[in-house]
Amino acid sequence: MREWDALKRSSNEYAWDNEHGGLCTNDENTANLFKVMDTLRDWNPGWVVNTIRAGYKSGYRTPEVNRGVGGAANSWHTKGCAADIHNAMDYNTSATALFNTVMDAAKAHGLEGKINVGLYHSEGWVHIEFVFKQTGHWGG
Repeated sequence: MREWDALKRSSNEYAWDNEHGGLCTNDENTANLFKVMDTLRDWNPGWVVNTIRAGYKSGYRTPEVNRGVGGAANSWHTKGCAADIHNAMDYNTSATALFNTVMDAAKAHGLEGKINVGLYHSEGWVHIEFVFKQTGHWGG
């Protein structure tokens, strides 16, 4: 939880650690994000949430932190369903390979039609988000 929360807290409005250190959430989009992140780590423990230049983790951001780091006004990071991630054990992995691995993890949970993935080729990381669209359709 502390890795995903920009302020390194053990709780926020979208997720919290229980008394045994387990991660809990009541939000479906947040739960889907954590499923994919957990699967990536099961496959390779090098997967981490990025730390940005301002020193914040690039997972859940408060609106104030999001403004401070220049995030989009309605960023999904502020809604508990986005993270910027990379494989810290292999900086030479292409963004396309990272994307394919993320999509394989989403597919393992039947979530490939519910995930949006942004590629940052030059930086070697990906942005993932789970967002329920107002039309009733999931992004993808």
